[in-house]
Amino acid sequence: MFKYKMLLVALSFATLIAVGCNENTTTPLETVPNAPTGLMATSLGADMIGIKWTVPTGEYTGYKIKLSATGMADTTYTFTDKTKNMFSVSGLTEGTNYTFSVSSVNGATASATAPSITWSPARRYTQVGGFNIQVYEYSSSKGSGLRLFDPSTQAPAVYSKTEGGDKWDIAFNNDGTPDSIDAGSPRLLYTLLNPRITLVGKITPANSLDDVYETEDLTASSKTYFSLPNLSTTGYVFVVKTADGNYAKVFVKQLLGKILQGTILDDQYVTVEISYQAKVGVPHAGTRGSIGG
Repeated sequence: MFKYKMLLVALSFATLIAVGCNENTTTPLETVPNAPTGLMATSLGADMIGIKWTVPTGEYTGYKIKLSATGMADTTYTFTDKTKNMFSVSGLTEGTNYTFSVSSVNGATASATAPSITWSPARRYTQVGGFNIQVYEYSSSKGSGLRLFDPSTQAPAVYSKTEGGDKWDIAFNNDGTPDSIDAGSPRLLYTLLNPRITLVGKITPANSLDDVYETEDLTASSKTYFSLPNLSTTGYVFVVKTADGNYAKVFVKQLLGKILQGTILDDQYVTVEISYQAKVGVPHAGTRGSIGG
């Protein structure tokens, strides 16, 4: 009888251990998160690219970003701030195309797809020689034009009419009209020959070059001049392709509700900042990857 009771106790104890083990090893399945959407990129400097995206719907805990380029090992960045939708990387090489792929994660489970975009860093000019880049309105007595990049100085340059309008890439002219400014290739505007630039994409209201991200390659149009409103609460960003095949993003600033600055009508000017891609034929970006690409 004693042996029988001991056998029952042993069996009961074994059953408890088995039940306990089953409870400890059962883990809930993680929900596969939805992927981010609306991936965009911009050049923040000669060695820096920024990306941003629209946060996914549903359950997720953070992101995983893969950076790749021809000839380099992939780098993966992970972070758990689920409210974050912007990311930047420095230490890159100007003119090299880098591909960013962004996955959302839920614990250890990644989204089934990852949008990707390819982009290249481009140098940035906010001043030259410690001074703002100011281009005088063409019809004024100080009329000047902007050269986006002067090989002799390795920087943008502003040339007056007496120094030679053939060196200009872009000129600004309002002919005394208070509400708008013509901008574009001086050779087309004023000599009707050999335009120096063509417009790429649309003109975007902005307060900084960093406001304007792109979703795909920049493609040049046949448009060589355009108009900007002078009276404005924002500045404007536009992208051009030079006759030499370089791409540049130009930010025209506004101050006190106007693009044209200066107190004397005959000496008005615009102030610009420039993102310039020094490598010919690189439109800031490569080919955008599709969802899951």
